[in-house]
Amino acid sequence: MKKKILPILLSLLIVFIAGCSLLPPIDNMPTPTSFPPSIPPSGYTPLPGDDQLRRDKVFLDLENSSLLVMESYPIQVSATLNGSLSDPCHQLRVVITPINEPNQINLEVYSVFDPNVACITVIQPFSANIPLGSFKDGHYSVYVNGEMLGEFDA
Repeated sequence: MKKKILPILLSLLIVFIAGCSLLPPIDNMPTPTSFPPSIPPSGYTPLPGDDQLRRDKVFLDLENSSLLVMESYPIQVSATLNGSLSDPCHQLRVVITPINEPNQINLEVYSVFDPNVACITVIQPFSANIPLGSFKDGHYSVYVNGEMLGEFDA
């Protein structure tokens, strides 16, 4: 009985080792991304060439968007924006304006697209995490396209 099991186990071990050698090294495996294809992985800031594209509105769901205040010193804050783009060819853009005197942070959120490219007509939902930076002591308000997203204290 032992003589029959040993060759089977040895064969399975050889097959397992041979199969592992066919896998690419972990460093060369592609990293999964959480970005939809229409959003560049480099971020949401305007890109060179955006002036060649047409600008459009974004459908924001501010009720399901939020601020994330990280417990660090100094305090770091990011905005999680949820909404929809008109179609998969629209690309999300976010411009963060400098903090003004009453400690307001304004985010201008819009999309850009090439009007000469045909695209399937289907709403493209998005969820974007926008780092706002670190903040010194004070009370801050965050507005997105003129509507208040939330407030926080640093």
